[in-house]
Amino acid sequence: MKKKVILVGALLVVSSHAFAQQKNESLIEEVTVASKIPQQLYKTGKNVKLLSKKDLEKFKGQNLTEVLQQVSGFHITGTSNNVQEPKSPKIRGGKLSNVLLLIDGVPVKDVTGNDYNAMDLRLLAIENVESIEVLNGASSVMYGSNAAGAVINIRTQKKAVKKVEGILSARAGSYGTFAQNALVRGNVSGLTYQVAGFNEKSDGLTSAEGQNFERDGFEKQNANAAIGYQNEKVGANLNAGWNHHFFDYDTGAFTDGMSRGDDTQKYIGGNVNFNYGKGQVVLNTRYTTTDRTIQGYTGDSFRNEYFYEGQNFFTELFNNYKLSDRFNFTVGLHHETQSMGSEALPWGGTAMEDGLKTEDTQLSNFDIFAKVSANYKGLYLDAGSRMTDHSRFGNHFVYSVNPYYLWEIETVYYKVGYSFATAFIAPTLYQSYGTLPYTLPNFDLRPETNQTHEVEMSIGKKDRSIILNAGAFITKEKDVFAYVMNPDFTGNFVNVNENEIKGLEIGLDYRINEQFKFGGNFSFVEKEREETRLRQPKQRLNSYAELTPFHRTRITLSHQFVSKRADYYFNEAFERMDVELKKYHLFNLNVNQKVGRSFELFANIGNLFNTSYTDVIGFTTKPRNYTVGFSYQL
Repeated sequence: MKKKVILVGALLVVSSHAFAQQKNESLIEEVTVASKIPQQLYKTGKNVKLLSKKDLEKFKGQNLTEVLQQVSGFHITGTSNNVQEPKSPKIRGGKLSNVLLLIDGVPVKDVTGNDYNAMDLRLLAIENVESIEVLNGASSVMYGSNAAGAVINIRTQKKAVKKVEGILSARAGSYGTFAQNALVRGNVSGLTYQVAGFNEKSDGLTSAEGQNFERDGFEKQNANAAIGYQNEKVGANLNAGWNHHFFDYDTGAFTDGMSRGDDTQKYIGGNVNFNYGKGQVVLNTRYTTTDRTIQGYTGDSFRNEYFYEGQNFFTELFNNYKLSDRFNFTVGLHHETQSMGSEALPWGGTAMEDGLKTEDTQLSNFDIFAKVSANYKGLYLDAGSRMTDHSRFGNHFVYSVNPYYLWEIETVYYKVGYSFATAFIAPTLYQSYGTLPYTLPNFDLRPETNQTHEVEMSIGKKDRSIILNAGAFITKEKDVFAYVMNPDFTGNFVNVNENEIKGLEIGLDYRINEQFKFGGNFSFVEKEREETRLRQPKQRLNSYAELTPFHRTRITLSHQFVSKRADYYFNEAFERMDVELKKYHLFNLNVNQKVGRSFELFANIGNLFNTSYTDVIGFTTKPRNYTVGFSYQL
């Protein structure tokens, strides 16, 4: 206890020293994930984590899941395994179905997922990501179902300044990995355009742990384009994208295999905003299709064994009106439809047979939501509610209340607040309808609900040169989804009893001067029911030290600690074997060197000390690995 008091005291001394040293305030960064409209980062009711373009530079050579692993409360299983293995975020003790992923503020979903609707993180390339905003905690009031644990907003679009500008980059690394990226954008009298393409191929390493197993490689391609127009009153944007992932994978834990998957996602969407007087009207829409094919190897060739297709249409219209500097409100409408089809190769069969048809699985929901924000002499209040009318699961009402106090002294701020929020998660199409022959339908499955109490505090400078934040939360879950297996190896999803999750998060970022910066975060999660603790560590620690010995040279050493976790696998007799995974420490080294204004070289060494550890039982983890690359801005 004495050591903890000394640590807290040291942090406060460091904070006071920093405030005395740094008097100049730079541009205050804005985020949109907390309220759908631009808001200064330090003024958000909940502590939002922002990874800006400059922050992301120190992660070059890493993929998206490796970057998100640095965020407090995040644990993404599979990140340390072969790159194409599934990545499953466990955020604040929750699961992937509790996470909503936005691209430029608009949800992108995969409605073919077995127990999630979030977009597959493996499909995204970090090369064209401009910034990442993370909002932890229940946010169903603003975003609806699935926003029960966290909302991640990945921003890819940056307003171009020149008529023509662009970025070329490439990297090469361990396991025969090569990637190339190109982007061109421009601004001609308010008319903007952007075209980007990405390609990556890798020989990979064996996914399953074992002797003399074959490598499991992958290839990934992304292409997207956008065109828009913006003036003081009106803005409009039309965008479209294509993501493809083709990969080999093994049969299971400790078991080699020759299966492969072929996933394709396409989307087209748009955004229109109109500014009038003290208000703004925004229309967002996106249509997404997903195709997933699974192939097995029989004889001397591959054959299709499973096929899934899904469609998701999303549109929302909302209006934000600012009555004064002390009061504004947002009201909106949300409509969404989704459907899924599937085919499967029967046991002993030679041809695929229909399992589900898209016209038989269509679901829809219509939502109305409202949020008010008020402040008076440093006292702030955000409160909102949402009513969802779901075609299968009926009406669901959620609400949130977030009072907080913000004290500003020139460039310094102090913030402390409390929030209470409810959320719900509608079962996926896969969970409700099943997919033969192994997953049976359950049309009696009820939505999962939860409620979260949270207390947060933050002390820092508005330019983010120093930030100290801490928070604690309690989440109570009800009707949690769980998969139950039958003796004949079929199974289905059911609702289980209540569960409680308790957690604590502490974070610090401190830029001492232009040459040195350090920081990190610690998170603790405790789950009441043992069956919900699969691969969930109680403690996680991230830390980093960033050195800029010269004006254009940056060296970053990062560290990650993960405590022990529960896991299991099935042995050759199909018996469940429960295991406890050991704790581990990982270190990563990243070096960036800018040459002139436009050219940058980078190198990344993952698992610097070649640590041997297990992320998922029965699957290999990456040993020491290397990536080198460059980027050139036109």
